Amino acid sequence: MGSFQQFIAKYPSRTFRKGETILLKDEIPKDMYVIESGLVKVYTITASGDERLVNIAREEEDFPVGFSLGIVERSNYFYEAFTTCTIRLVPRYEYLSYLSSDIEVMQKRLARITILLISNYARVSALGQTRASDKIAQTLLHMADQFGVLLRPYNSRLKLSVTQQEIANSLGLTRETTNIELKKLEVKQLISYSRKTYILHTERLRKYLEEGH
Repeated sequence: MGSFQQFIAKYPSRTFRKGETILLKDEIPKDMYVIESGLVKVYTITASGDERLVNIAREEEDFPVGFSLGIVERSNYFYEAFTTCTIRLVPRYEYLSYLSSDIEVMQKRLARITILLISNYARVSALGQTRASDKIAQTLLHMADQFGVLLRPYNSRLKLSVTQQEIANSLGLTRETTNIELKKLEVKQLISYSRKTYILHTERLRKYLEEGH
């Protein structure tokens, strides 16, 4: 167990099942929420009531975003268990004191934030695509970078457990349109689908986007 895991292990934990709400938008948290295991979906809801995916937070990340530094005092998004996950509730002052005292942990946290920033740039790029097929292809690569599982070392195939509705929600597309475009990518042998899991041929997908078909 690493030093960070040892630190958070001292604090109370809560386990959330997939789909269970962890934190509501505008809720005022008492402590930092630190992910010990699992994935957390971060999303917002539009004025018309549609869900929009913002991010998928991973192990050792904390939320609400900006709360630890006092940039925000309320949750600026909805947080929901994307998989079964365990969350540690750590007092903000103690969390910051620990980070300040351990340069290695602080550097790892900076790296995670940088990865998140790069990932969000990729998401903006996906939203900027004019064709629905390009939006979906770019979004699949973005999701794969966040929580995809490499099938074998040095293999360009990634396993991605995500639903059509979640892909549609992340782009503001209908499920019907998303289904049609995913089928097109499957026919081109860029992805395959089985048992609620997508297999992405990442090199083919990137080439498909770079060449503009």
